[in-house]
Amino acid sequence: MGKPSVFVTRRWPNAVESRLSETYDTTFNRQDRALTPTELKEALIKYDAILPTVTDSLNAEVLDVASPKTRFLGNFGVGYSHICEESARALGLTVTNTPGVLSECTADLTIMLMLMVARRAGEGERELRSGKWSGWAPTHMVGTKVSGKRLGIIGFGRIGQEVARRAHHGFGMNVVVYNRSAISSKALAECGARQVDTLDELIPQCDFLSLHCPGGSSNRQLASALVV
Repeated sequence: MGKPSVFVTRRWPNAVESRLSETYDTTFNRQDRALTPTELKEALIKYDAILPTVTDSLNAEVLDVASPKTRFLGNFGVGYSHICEESARALGLTVTNTPGVLSECTADLTIMLMLMVARRAGEGERELRSGKWSGWAPTHMVGTKVSGKRLGIIGFGRIGQEVARRAHHGFGMNVVVYNRSAISSKALAECGARQVDTLDELIPQCDFLSLHCPGGSSNRQLASALVV
């Protein structure tokens, strides 16, 4: 028997692609673009395994294939909401993801964005690149500091806890969290956090607010509701 055929829907790191090529009969999407529903359907008929990403909408329509050759969907990423679980299960497909690998990275990005907003870094960069910066002035783009401020976190899962850890231990921020279920006292203590029961209780206390909750209809327009 030959090697299993594998289709990789987007470009992956060179070392990973090399390993895949050595182990399997691998086909890569060299154009590195999001595939159309028709292309994804064709892949399901042609390959033993498909390695998709979040840009590949493997919804019920795409997975409506009479006799797919594909038996395995190995998702590149933590989230898998772009894959219709019910349809995949009906076809007998095995679906995997890579949980836990992005919590720290996402928390780093959250802190980066918070600092950029507080210190007006984006504005400053745009001013500099446009040639409009005329030199330092005492009150120019002063912004605000994050140290010692109060951070509200909505959703205290793996990412929310990593953000809280960085904010509290790195910047001495006071962390207040809202979560749909109770958080253990140990987890709260590790981040110097305390939990409140409602969003109405959380919002007035916060200098900064960070959302780390699932997407979908249950949380649709949550940010808009908070602003109002």
